[in-house]
Amino acid sequence: MFIPRSHLKRVYFALLSGLSKDTSLLRRIRRDDLLLVLNFHRVSPERNPFWSPLHPAIFEDLLAFLKRHFEVVRFGDIDSAERRRPLAIISFDDGYHDFVEYAMPLLHKHGLRANQNIIPACVESGCPPWNVQLVDFLNSAPRSLIDELQLPGFSDRLAGDDADSKTRYGVALSRFLKSRPACERASLWPAVARLMERAGDWTMTRMMNLEDVRQASGNHEIGAHSYSHESMEFESNEFFESDLDRCFDYFSRSLRVPLFVYAFPNGSHRPEQIDVLQKRGIRYVLLVDEKFANRRGAVCPRFTIYGDSYQEAKFRSLGYYSRGETAETVSRR
Repeated sequence: MFIPRSHLKRVYFALLSGLSKDTSLLRRIRRDDLLLVLNFHRVSPERNPFWSPLHPAIFEDLLAFLKRHFEVVRFGDIDSAERRRPLAIISFDDGYHDFVEYAMPLLHKHGLRANQNIIPACVESGCPPWNVQLVDFLNSAPRSLIDELQLPGFSDRLAGDDADSKTRYGVALSRFLKSRPACERASLWPAVARLMERAGDWTMTRMMNLEDVRQASGNHEIGAHSYSHESMEFESNEFFESDLDRCFDYFSRSLRVPLFVYAFPNGSHRPEQIDVLQKRGIRYVLLVDEKFANRRGAVCPRFTIYGDSYQEAKFRSLGYYSRGETAETVSRR
């Protein structure tokens, strides 16, 4: 009998909760004064097995949990935060419109504020990053059309119509294209674009527009997720600095808010690029890494939050997959 992986995960994380593993993780966070920086993308009831958003009901349950056990702050609030409880930061990337539609009302309901790192090029164009366009297309296209995709160096195939197979294929294809500089990916993209055209009508994920971002900035902290959302470790330093210049210009001219938080797209970077950011006045550099952060550090790893259930999202938020870290390794960051 086939049992969906999502069902097995629900059982697994429910068992962990029954064994009070969440309590021991909380105890460790308090003992070592660890900072949780939680990285979200989309919060929406919409289903896309190639890259599924976090359901609003799960997000709200997680907010209630965080509110009970943590002082939820923004990056700009860290220095003035009280030390009675451990700190947690809710950090969004990309700037999807469902942040306005679903996340912001729930944050307001619970009296919480977040960090949202936007992609100015997407705010201006209204189109999501190319990798999100890709998964939007995959979710709409018939399998027969997806099977026609042929890219040099990419041999994976969609193994089935179940959600797990679609997730694995979407992750593999996105990773293959992300691990290339923009100029190289541009030579591969026409093969994808031709299939997109043949797919007929399909809907791209909606992004926040300029007015949405300005509205959000009244309560929430706006950072940059680069200007163009490229994986910076594969780009030249000249490309990176030019992209950063455009971010500063956009924040100054269009948003009229200071830029002091920068999140690397896909967590992709080289060490010298962090140096550039700090020399240019960026106070908080956000990575992914699935590690705890140091509240006194300027470079902040984040935990990527997703899940088919509240229990899974909760354990990811508590650093369940950060095994092997000690208070000493965190303090050195």
